[in-house]
Amino acid sequence: MKIYKFKDLTDESKHSHFLQIVLDNAIWCAKPDSLNDPDEFKFRLDYQQSPHTAGLLAEVMTRFKTTNYLPPNVSASIVLQNRTLEGIAVPIIDWVVRKCRTTTGITSFSAIKSDARLWDEYGGKGNGVCIEMNVPDSLIGQFYHRVRYVKEKVFHVDSFLEAALFEDRAFETYRNILLTKTKKWSEEDEIRFIGKRQEVNLIVDGYVSEVTFGANVPSPIFDRLSAAIDNHCAANSIRIVRL
Repeated sequence: MKIYKFKDLTDESKHSHFLQIVLDNAIWCAKPDSLNDPDEFKFRLDYQQSPHTAGLLAEVMTRFKTTNYLPPNVSASIVLQNRTLEGIAVPIIDWVVRKCRTTTGITSFSAIKSDARLWDEYGGKGNGVCIEMNVPDSLIGQFYHRVRYVKEKVFHVDSFLEAALFEDRAFETYRNILLTKTKKWSEEDEIRFIGKRQEVNLIVDGYVSEVTFGANVPSPIFDRLSAAIDNHCAANSIRIVRL
């Protein structure tokens, strides 16, 4: 599958990031907090009780010692009967979100190549590049995921209780949070790599096939950067295009 990474070249100190992608097939895996969507961690919780909620809540109460007076299963039953689950769950949810923010790495791509909004938002308003990368189809849905666009971000409380209890389910919850965005972002057709490390260079499981320089890249910058990658691109059949 072809995926695309737009890079802004306005800040010359960040040109090394572009060269790293093309020459080393490596891209920065960032913290979720570095993303440009201010609502990345804004969502609504569904507190409707499921067949699993009581058991999960009792385990959470045991693990986090939220009660010292009654057996956890009894306390969980009382909480659900009195509809006070939200008060118990909020600090657990905050803890899960904090873990997601501090342990998960993310790299964003698009499935779209020619899009004025992407050039404007991420490609330096034309003073940038679009790097075409090819990743095996078998990795889509495994390491590289399509973002799901919804009218409203809603998650069931069970997933956060499970995330607090089980490490394997925790990463699944982190991934679901980061792969769900509201429909106002749908035009980006985003593909995200979600990993268990952050602020590291990700070696892409694929190859670069084209580098497109935007129409507003100054000629001296284009000449310098294209010269830096020309031999590598020629040796690896990478097309260099200037809009």
